[in-house]
This record gives sequence, structure tokens and C-alpha cells, in this order.
Amino acid sequence: MTADEIIAEALVPDTHSVFVLGSFEQRVTVYAQQVRALNLIDAILSRGLLQDTGSVAIVGGGAAGVTAAVALARAAPGLKKLDLFESRSNVLELQHHSSRYLHPHFYDWPYAGSDNPDAGLPLMNWAAGPAGTVAVTLRAQFDEALRSSILSFQPDLGVTGLSPSTTSTVRVLVPGASPLGKIYDVVILAIGFGLEAHLDGDTPSYWLPSQMSAALLTPQPEPLVFVSGNGDGGLVDFLMAAFNAMEHQAICELILGLDFGPALAAVLLIEQEAWADGGDDLDLLALYHDRVRPLIPQPVWQTIIANLRPQAQVHLHTRDPHLFRRATALHNRLAAFLVIEADQSIGRNLVAVTTGTAFAGSVPVTGPITLAGLAPFTPYRRFLRLGPDSASNLAPFDATLLAFPNRVRVSATQPRSPQLTPAARIRFEAAAAAAAGIAVLPPAAAAAPAGVVVNHLVVRSQGGEIEWLSEITPGEAERFWVGGRSLAIHADLSAADAGPLVAALARIGAHVPDFVIYAHDVHGWRAAVSKLCAPRELPGPDLVAPCVIHDWTDPPPLDTQASVAAAPLASTVHAALDSEMLRQLRDALHGILGPAAVEMGWPIEPALKSRLWAQWELWHAGLLADATTRRRFLLLLATEQDTAELRDGLLVRLGPKILRPFLTKPALFGLTFAICSGHALVPSGGPPGNVATQGITGHACGVGWIGGRDLGASCATRHAWTTGVVLLAQLKDAFQLVEGEMRFDRATDDPPKVGTISLGEEPLVIGADEMFVTALEAGEQSVQNYLESIFRRRSQAARAGLEEETHG
Repeated sequence: MTADEIIAEALVPDTHSVFVLGSFEQRVTVYAQQVRALNLIDAILSRGLLQDTGSVAIVGGGAAGVTAAVALARAAPGLKKLDLFESRSNVLELQHHSSRYLHPHFYDWPYAGSDNPDAGLPLMNWAAGPAGTVAVTLRAQFDEALRSSILSFQPDLGVTGLSPSTTSTVRVLVPGASPLGKIYDVVILAIGFGLEAHLDGDTPSYWLPSQMSAALLTPQPEPLVFVSGNGDGGLVDFLMAAFNAMEHQAICELILGLDFGPALAAVLLIEQEAWADGGDDLDLLALYHDRVRPLIPQPVWQTIIANLRPQAQVHLHTRDPHLFRRATALHNRLAAFLVIEADQSIGRNLVAVTTGTAFAGSVPVTGPITLAGLAPFTPYRRFLRLGPDSASNLAPFDATLLAFPNRVRVSATQPRSPQLTPAARIRFEAAAAAAAGIAVLPPAAAAAPAGVVVNHLVVRSQGGEIEWLSEITPGEAERFWVGGRSLAIHADLSAADAGPLVAALARIGAHVPDFVIYAHDVHGWRAAVSKLCAPRELPGPDLVAPCVIHDWTDPPPLDTQASVAAAPLASTVHAALDSEMLRQLRDALHGILGPAAVEMGWPIEPALKSRLWAQWELWHAGLLADATTRRRFLLLLATEQDTAELRDGLLVRLGPKILRPFLTKPALFGLTFAICSGHALVPSGGPPGNVATQGITGHACGVGWIGGRDLGASCATRHAWTTGVVLLAQLKDAFQLVEGEMRFDRATDDPPKVGTISLGEEPLVIGADEMFVTALEAGEQSVQNYLESIFRRRSQAARAGLEEETHG
């Protein structure tokens, strides 16, 4: 589509600048909505519908809305206002923690590229996986745009309507806000489709963890699962009910891995007929039965039968005259057909299909179900997938959308995922590169076709040692992090044989834009790397380090750079990466404390900045001189774990992606404490902690969560810290609150117990609360006064506790 066609399809008539993004489309996937968002933003910018210093409101925090927001933040950095309104508390909240499988291209199966797990987007990219994992990936990129651009998020703020003016501006109506403050040049409605209808009974939302992914724990001999719906949602729930305790992802991968032989050609021929004139009335299930069933290879039937859920009835119902709508995904239809035929072929008859039959009376959200002409029955579980509750979702904008011509889009051609326009790809690749600080080519040069630049690395076993083949030596491993290049590792050995090298490779890959491993031992590498790069292995909840594992692919010719045992090879790589992270941390601190005065959320008084930099240079000399001290200092900035032998897996988190705020802020916190507390802490090479001086140990730490829980006073005080002082740069709770937390295993009137740690002996946990930040801005004396007040309160509390124990 051209930019003019994209604008014409999205612009609301009788307005100059209200656009509808993806709310009335037929092919609706996360990937498709993202492509529409990027194409629309590019079209708006290329046609000059938004001034460089204009203002934009985006309504809706789903996949389309967040992608449009980040695209504008990156491609139009001069905007004076860019607000994203969302009625819920966070973006992508429907997908939060969901186990439903999302794949960017699977809905185009079996066409070329449909098995590619990478979305391949220049912005807001992601890889196939559970919806909750995809949401974390996208939310991290959205949050980064919030931190580094004009983009502002307005949560828990349901827009109640729009009021377009006769000029180009639009007023966004929000409860409790002054309408005069909500005027924008462009408004993009990315409001999606709303929740599913009929969630007021027994039916759970599609996005919730499915009850069907586990065994049916009931004494009923043949529990009945009822699914009503002829769209993709209904077919997916039918498949999860029919297959035996399989997650959605496992079902999709099962279907993708089947070899259909000549049957696939027959399926595609039927697909062509379905989308020809008059094909919308075809009975696809009957056509599959007559023309596809005889061609299905026997191993396919054996696989399907082996995975059916035993002794459970599954009833699939639709009011449509035929089962299978042509607009649904082909892989869902084919899988459902295979289940139905397999059940009948072995005489189980546990799967029933009812078509062309309405409910007798209202939709039975709970209680007995009565279908016209059939006796009532009450299922063990029910899933009513009868479309979205779009009416209530669109209600605030009905007046604005009254004249919108595309409210109902019934395509006469087979729906395929939209394609990113060449202009949009060029624009957003350049914007992403600029945001990452990479030199951007002029438009003419950027338009020239050029492949993605990838660093290749081969590791293979050779005579008990591991050969390293690359343009980069192990001792220069930090070069993998330079230039924003992707990384492709060709692992010609098992993950078990790679041993400690797995963590070193995962550490490199976790901090590059794209990371893929080609391996013979796909299962072993996937298990090892997925564990190392899991969200819980990172220091905060908004980070992601995805790695895609593919079957072996031959690498380009590369030179051997080293041949050595796994342990020393991993040690060499980690040492190079440690040195690079120290260099990057020094550069970041110089940016904040030096003449550039880079903003980082903590305004620091100029004289105090000079003192902090001088202190850092003393620290830096010691860190340069001792590799053990360097490792411990950097790593403990990024982890709450503190043992004598820190496991190699923790090092995966230590890379450029976490430089701010998980390394820079805790380092500044430690420097400030060393200068202003009267305790001249320096980096420590041994446990406990990562900073120490005579008589005191400390742990300067920047984690944003502990044990999967967002960092707060409760989890901070309950953690088993090992040092006398703990400086938590991400903890914004006041010291008084931290000290006042009562442990669950104590009560205020408990008598003293033998072995109980007194308050004076417990670690002193200090967070970077508002008082600390205010003191930084005022200068060194203010910080000294602030810390002295903390020491005084601790001393008084400890003395009071000692007196209570004595009198007791």
C-alpha cells in the first residue's frame, strides 16, 4: 500500500487528524497490528500531517498503540507532547503472564517464512514464545522509550471521547482533567476490540492460563468440555481441550512439525477455492474429509491419536451452518480437522461437533446449556468464544466514528499478514540506529539494499579442547558488543561439552540486539541458554535477553582464533567483558559527573560532583589493578546474591543493557556513602559485599527486584544480606519505613529469644528515597546530615531494643 492509501483507510471522515489503527481488521495478530502501526506512523510523517514540534495522543496500550508510540518517539524526537492513554494500569496487560503462544508469522502457514520465529521489525521486535514473555520484551522497549524520549504514559485513564475541532486539533476528553490541557494535533485510536463477550459466567478470558493445559482433575469418568465458537479463539480452545494436557505452544509446534506430504497440496487447493467467487459458502470440513483425509500420511494420524486426551468428551459448537470459516488460520482448521477425524477413526467418539444450531434462549454463561432440539446438559468446563465485546469498547467514540466507512471489513481475498512498507522499514531502521547512538547513513545511502550485519562465531570440540573460530579473538570478546551488530553462534558441540563456556556465550548474546544459536544439540542449548537468559536471571523486571535456537546451519569461512579447554576459554571471555563493563561504567559516570552533566534522575550539586569523580578515580585505579575485585564489584552492583563463590550464570546479567540504572546508580550511591558517611569505603575483592573499609562492610546494589518481586521495603528487609550496610539504588522507600518493617516471624510483644539478632546487629538497609535525592542536589553537607540522621535513628532504636531486653 502507498502512504496515501494507508492514510485514506485510517483517517476518520470529517476530521483532519483522527486515525483508527487496527480496530476493524480481519487478520488480527500482535505482529499484524505492529506492522499497521509502523506503516501508519510512516505515512503520517511522510505526508506532513504532523509538524516536527506537534503533539500526539495515542489511545490504547495494546500491541498497536505501544508500537505506534515508540515509533513516534524514535522517528519524531522533536515532538512537544506524545501521550499514550490506557484505561488499565499497564500496557499489554491482557498478555501479562499469559501462556498463550504468539508467533509472528505462524498465521501465514504454510507459506514461505511462516516458520521464522523472529518478527523482523526494526522497532519493537520480538520472537515467538508465550504471550507473557512477548509482552515483557515489548514492554521493556516501551519503558526504554519512556526513559529516553518525550513519550509519556497515562495509565488508569479511560478516555471518554474525542472532540475534533474545525481546524486540525483534537480535544481528548479524560475524567477529572482539564480539557484545555488535552488538546493534540493528531490522535490515533488504537483501542483494539475489547474483552471477549460473555466473561460474566464460567468462561475465562482467552489470555488467562488455560485450564486445559493440565489434566482434568475430576472424579467424573468422562468430563465434558463445551466450546462454542467458530473463530480462531474457539478452535484453539477446542484443540487444547482435545489434546492431552498440552500448552498452546506445544500444540502449534506439533502441527508445524508434521509432514503432510501430498495432503498439503490438496489443502491449499481447497483454500484457493474457498477464496474464489462464491467460496464463502463452502463446507470446508466436508471438503477436508473427502479430499484431504485419504492423503494424510499414517505417521500423522499416529501422532495425533497418541496425543489425544483420554476419557474426556469435547463438544465443539457453532451457530454457523458449517464448522470452519475461511478467514480463520489454516493451521487451526487443519489441526481441528485432524482431531475430529482421528477420534472417529479409532471409534472413541468422544468428540462431537454441532453446527447451524442456536442456543435455546439467552447465551448460557453458567448452568445448563440447551441447544435447539437437544436435551439440556451441564459441562465440566465451558468456553464461549463468541467474539469481542466491541460495542462497549467503541462506545466512547461512537459519535466520532459514526461516519467511519471501514467499521466492518469483510475481505473478499485471503487474509495475509500485512507487510511493512519499504519506506517504513528505512525510516525506523534509521530511527532505531540513531536512538542506539549508531551513525545513520544519509537517506539515499540508507535506501540501498544492505543485509543485516552479523558477527559469526563457531565453537567446536577438537581433541578435548574447544576451537573458537571468529573474526574476534576470545580476549577481544567485548567487540561483539560494539556497533549494534547481531550475533550468530554456530555450536558444533553439545551444551554439556561446552560447560562453563555456555554462560560466557550467553553473556555476550544477552547484550546484543539479536542473538541466535545454530546447533546440532538444539534441545541441550535451548535448555541451557533459556535458563541463563530467563527474565529472573536479570536484575530487573523490564529487561529481556531473547535467544533463538535453530538447527545447525553452516557458517561462513572463519579463522581459528584459539584452541583451549572450556574453563580457561570462558575465563578469558569473561575477563574481556569485565574490562569492557568497567570502561563503560567509567564513561557513564564521567558523563554524569563531568562537564556534559548527563541527566540521570539524581540532580547532584556541582562541588559534590567533583568530589564523587575524584573518589571514583581512586576506586577505578584499584579496579583496574585487580581482576577479582573488578568482577565482584561490578557483579554485586547487579545482584542481591553475595557468596564467596559467585556462579558464572550470574555474569550473564553483566553487560551494556543494564548499564543504566542497574550499574551506574548503585556505583554513585556507593561513592556518595564513601564521601559523606565518614566511612571511606573502597571496592572489596572478597566477601561479604563489594565495598568495605576498616570495621565496616557494604553492598552497593542496583537490582530492581528480588526473587521476582518488585523491590520494596518488605522484600529488601527480609533478604539475607551479608554486609553491615546495604545501599539499594532502586529502593525508593524512606529509611524510616524500611526500619519500621516488622518481620512475619516476630510480634511487637514477643519476649527476647536466644539467638535473635538485635536491631543493632541487622544490616543497615538504605534506599535512594526522595530525601536522599534532595540532599544530593543540595550538596555534600546535606548528604552528611541525612546519613547522620539515619545512623542516629539506628543507634537510638538499637539502644531502645537493648534496654527492653535488659528490663525483660
